[in-house]
Amino acid sequence: MVESISLEQLKEQQGQLSQTVGNLTAQKATLEEQLENVKNSLATNQGALQYASALIQSIDQDVVDDITDVEPAAEPEEISVSESDGEVVL
Repeated sequence: MVESISLEQLKEQQGQLSQTVGNLTAQKATLEEQLENVKNSLATNQGALQYASALIQSIDQDVVDDITDVEPAAEPEEISVSESDGEVVL
């Protein structure tokens, strides 16, 4: 049994396929634009992370430098206390 399809049905299917192709083409363009936006956002975030990392390293190095530059504490000195007429004299 051979099925036949009318020219009208073929034209209708062609129109539907053309519309589907148009929709997919538009979706592709939208997705490509979104992908570019994501790439730009990632590049911006990467730059910010690199800056933050360099800043943290700089701060860490400054702290290490400050710690190593500290002079040892001086020896404690003795203070003599004497009492004279009920008053404490240093």
